[in-house]
Amino acid sequence: MNTPMTDRTVANIAARTGRDAADARGILAAKQPIGRLIEPDEVADAVLFCVRGAGVSGQAITVDGGAVQ
Repeated sequence: MNTPMTDRTVANIAARTGRDAADARGILAAKQPIGRLIEPDEVADAVLFCVRGAGVSGQAITVDGGAVQ
């Protein structure tokens, strides 16, 4: 997920590998089935769907871009 925590991870990858931050972020994105990091708004959309009374109960909604199948 693309958050400040990810920024720290990107910085650590860059420092350990000598790559620049964009390359390090690309490494993380490439590991995701959708080829990019999940954005916080995407998680917020899933939460809103549940709390708006969409008739969903007792379900797990995984917002991970297909990483868990």
